[in-house]
Amino acid sequence: MKESFREMRSETYSPEYIARWRWSIVTLFAVIAVILLGFFIDAVSSPSTGEAVMIFLFLFCIAGSLAGWLAYEMIRNKDEKISGLLINHQGILFLNRNDKVLSAIKYYDLVKSDNPYTKDIFSESRASGKYSDFRKNLYVYEKDENQKSKKKLVSLDVIPLKNRYDLIGHFLKGIQAFRPDLKIDPEVYKDFYLDEKTLRYAPQNLKSDMKVKIVTIAVVIMVILAFRYFFLDEV
Repeated sequence: MKESFREMRSETYSPEYIARWRWSIVTLFAVIAVILLGFFIDAVSSPSTGEAVMIFLFLFCIAGSLAGWLAYEMIRNKDEKISGLLINHQGILFLNRNDKVLSAIKYYDLVKSDNPYTKDIFSESRASGKYSDFRKNLYVYEKDENQKSKKKLVSLDVIPLKNRYDLIGHFLKGIQAFRPDLKIDPEVYKDFYLDEKTLRYAPQNLKSDMKVKIVTIAVVIMVILAFRYFFLDEV
């Protein structure tokens, strides 16, 4: 079984491209923070409500913190950073630039859910509320220090990936091969745009989902701008 299960490595972009992309994100958040700071100063200097002042201050703190954290992640020790993923008969291995294993999610460390009504492998959003299904993540169960079943996030978003969904599909294929006792929620295939038979990424399943997300983002941006330029100007 081990010999017949092929390895799959992460496909990513060139280091130079990734560096430019990451610094672009840092710059974007820094610019957003500056803009929000300007909105905050305007709100403080105008007879606006205290609620508006707190909103802009809160958003400024978030954007500034993200910019600072991303910049720190860019300059910290590269040997401690994940630069590649490998999925083989063991599970998911997170590797540094020298192919040293930094961490792993192994098939035989996975356990069944304590809840008989919950699948052992499932997807859900980190967020909650109206937009809870905006971005789904894969979850499994492992034992905690008390030997109890504990939900664990399978995060592949540690590096920019070209083949994220294929990697998820290959990991699920490994679970089917090495841990057939674990039950996979059928919604997982839908949430990660996988063909249920081959467990390969099916791009056509992504197109309609992306349209909904783009419209949602546009609506959120319009609401923020409307709040800034209409409600504050009336105060």
